[in-house]
Amino acid sequence: MNDTLLQALNAAWEQMTLRLFCDRTNLIYDYLGTLGEDRFDFLPLPEEIRRGFPNNKGYSTGMEDSMINAGMAMEICILRTELFPEKAGECAEFAGKLFRGMELCATVHGRNGYIVRSVSHRDGKSCYPCSSRDQMTFWIWGLWRYFHSSFSTEGERSRIRELSVMLAERAENETIPENDYCILTLDGVPDPLNKMDYVQSHEILRLPMFDLAAFALSGERHWKECYDRRIERALVMAAEPRKWWNHFELSQFLLSLSLCHALDPRPEFVRIARTIASITEEKLRTEFLPRLEQWTGDWMFPAICWKDSDNIILQKRPDGSVIGADGRLDLRFRQRVGFSDRMDLVRIPGNLMAGILFAPEYAPDHALRTRFLNDFCLPDYSRTCTCSPINMLLAALLLLKSNRSGGR
Repeated sequence: MNDTLLQALNAAWEQMTLRLFCDRTNLIYDYLGTLGEDRFDFLPLPEEIRRGFPNNKGYSTGMEDSMINAGMAMEICILRTELFPEKAGECAEFAGKLFRGMELCATVHGRNGYIVRSVSHRDGKSCYPCSSRDQMTFWIWGLWRYFHSSFSTEGERSRIRELSVMLAERAENETIPENDYCILTLDGVPDPLNKMDYVQSHEILRLPMFDLAAFALSGERHWKECYDRRIERALVMAAEPRKWWNHFELSQFLLSLSLCHALDPRPEFVRIARTIASITEEKLRTEFLPRLEQWTGDWMFPAICWKDSDNIILQKRPDGSVIGADGRLDLRFRQRVGFSDRMDLVRIPGNLMAGILFAPEYAPDHALRTRFLNDFCLPDYSRTCTCSPINMLLAALLLLKSNRSGGR
């Protein structure tokens, strides 16, 4: 491994663990207002969170994706230990903190099994009411990986069994026609982001995945029976073709296929993953790596506080209304021009390559592997102000592990 690659790996790790991570909550937030001690000052106040302001998901606030970040970071800790055994101690310590943050997001509100996106660093308890399938997907993935790692204690593994069953029970009880097949928000209302059944092809495996993980972790036969009742219809829907995909859909679809296949190695998962991974690889090769390679600007671009800007818009719902089922408006804030560009330049290639490498029985060719590792070294991770280094670090470590084990 050359010095340039090693320096980039270390810089991305330090940005994730020293700046994006908050010891008060054991959570990774999405972006930073500065690189100093006041870097989280722009995050919402507890009163704003209580009112669901600017929206019930916390979109645009910097605390919307802590569970996605945690699931990826847990995988990073495990991979980094495998590749660099001398780093095992610090990886184990950080993984333990991540677990405590993930447990917090499942229990802080008293509604066990509902996985919130994040928790306020100010009081350690305030959280926005609407989560999503995606947060829950990375949450269960991270717990499953931590359970089977060398890091977890017997007490933690016992707690993971309990937590996984809590999610499966909530999904079973609330994913019913009367709730439009949604896990209800903390406000007790259905929201499309929490819809678990009769959803699009890339989303349909999430509910079976929760059942299967609960069975694998707890040994409770009931969850295997729930999985068996759902999986055949889910596989038919998962194989339905689509004309357009975004990077989150592709990578998260492949993640769910990966966990399902690991616990139920039937060939259908491999066939679907091969199709999705090939689409993902083409987008990475022709669209998103070229964008990163052409970038010549500065990586330092801090977030500005959403409360200090006039650039707030009212988001309309698909039916044209502006009031949700919870009675709240959905306000969105747009960061300065250039903020999301820098974030996506780094985040999207990492998402896509990680998805490809998660795909069961699929591997990118040597040329793309070499190209990605070269491109991984392009950003200055020490100056980035978003969670985008997490995506790239995950993909780079997955690729290094795959190369070591003889991926084609």
